[in-house]
Amino acid sequence: MKELMITSTKKNQINCIYVSGYKFSDQLLAFLQSTSKAVFAVDISKTMPSDTQWHDIAIRLNVSLKSFINTEVIENFKKGASHSEEGWVKILANNPKAFKGAIIMEDERIAHITQYTQLLEFYNVDSAGLKKKFGTEPPLTQRQTDKDSFI
Repeated sequence: MKELMITSTKKNQINCIYVSGYKFSDQLLAFLQSTSKAVFAVDISKTMPSDTQWHDIAIRLNVSLKSFINTEVIENFKKGASHSEEGWVKILANNPKAFKGAIIMEDERIAHITQYTQLLEFYNVDSAGLKKKFGTEPPLTQRQTDKDSFI
């Protein structure tokens, strides 16, 4: 079987590795699909990336594969047990629902997203250029730059 090209992206394409069946995943995909870019989504409960791809992702993120896994949802998981990176890949392959969040890749950028705010940071969303004000000051409702757009 030909290996999916998960870790490389084309221009104007977003790659997303996620696990279906969670509100976070559904909302994340909806957000990504609302962009003007093509989305290549890989649901690991249906298609598991190869060991090599998982290792490549972990190296690019400079993390252990352990950080992708919620061991709390794995039955009979022995806490404190030591596993190699290969061991973590096998654990993830056998327990895809234990995958935390999603991996987002676009061009050379990559992020492990576990909260919505991290996705906004990945895309540099900053409230349309508005500056934070104290609650005692009136809110800004006018454009602050030529690039601001209010919906």
